[in-house]
Amino acid sequence: ERLRISGWIALARRIFRASEGGFILLATVIGIGAGLLASMLGALARLAQTILYGLRSADRLSGLGSIEPLRLMALPAGGLALGLLFYTLRSRRRSAIDVVEANALHGGRIPVRDSLSVTLQTLLSNGCGASVGLEAGYAQAGGGIASWLGQQLRLRRNDLRVLVGAGAGAAIAAAFGAPLAGAF
Repeated sequence: ERLRISGWIALARRIFRASEGGFILLATVIGIGAGLLASMLGALARLAQTILYGLRSADRLSGLGSIEPLRLMALPAGGLALGLLFYTLRSRRRSAIDVVEANALHGGRIPVRDSLSVTLQTLLSNGCGASVGLEAGYAQAGGGIASWLGQQLRLRRNDLRVLVGAGAGAAIAAAFGAPLAGAF
């Protein structure tokens, strides 16, 4: 079974390396996955805010006129959860590698743990009501998926960098409903 999977990976690698059309197809698949993931992250943050702050369908947390005082406990509870998450995920002394740093310094290589860490921290912060956007989480998740798949396919350094940019751009584009802006 393992040999069969290895054979498929080798075939896919040859296709994506030899053909620009194949590479564009790979980037498209990554873009679709990153876009779906960004939509899911946005929905999860919205769900958390709805549960914690009692939002109605048309409400935005930043637009509420008032919040029940007890519901404001979600902010320090979220901060405590974020601190515990950070402490739990921190096993080494370096900070997580983000998408820009990965492309600039590491040839597009982003450890899965770093992608999960940044994405979860951003989602938790936003979901609990902190005034941070989800853009870092979107870009990290999209770039992280691209990096992981590119590393599995053992793509060349430049191809991996392009793929990571495509994944991050697709996630941001999906989050804001701006596909052309994400492409640029």
